[in-house]
Amino acid sequence: MDRRLGAPSAGFTLIELMIVITVLALLTTTVSLTASRPRTTMASDFGRFHAVHDRLRDQAVLSRQIMGLAVDADGYQRLRWDGQDWQALGTPVRWRGQVSVLSPTDTRAPLQFAPSGQATPLRLRFDDGARVLLCQADGWGAVSCTG
Repeated sequence: MDRRLGAPSAGFTLIELMIVITVLALLTTTVSLTASRPRTTMASDFGRFHAVHDRLRDQAVLSRQIMGLAVDADGYQRLRWDGQDWQALGTPVRWRGQVSVLSPTDTRAPLQFAPSGQATPLRLRFDDGARVLLCQADGWGAVSCTG
C-alpha cells in the first residue's frame, strides 16, 4: 500500500466502521427497550377497572365505611355512602372500548363494598372487536377473567 504523506484517503478504516456500527446498535437497542408497546383498549379498561375494584374493597375494610362503584356502559364512578345517600368521589372514568354490564342487571344501583370485605357480585364483558373478555367476581374474591 502506498501511504505517502498528503495522499488522499480512499475510504473508512475498519475501526471507524466498527465504531459507527456499535453506536447504531446501541441506539437501536435503547429505542426498542424504551418504546412500550401500546396496550389495547380492552386491556386498558380492564386494568383500570380491576385496580379500582380492588382499591375500593380494601378502602371499605380499612375505613370501616361502605364504598360503592357505579358501573354502566359508559364508564364508572367511585362512591361513598354517607349514611343517607351516595356521594361521588373524584371524576367519572369513561371506558375507551366497548364494555357491557351483564350483572347486576340494574346499573342504577352501584356495586357495594362492605367493611366485612364482601362486595356485590358482578359480570362484565370487555370487547375490542377482535377479542372478548368475560370478567366476574363472586363478591368475596378478586375479579377474574376468561377469554
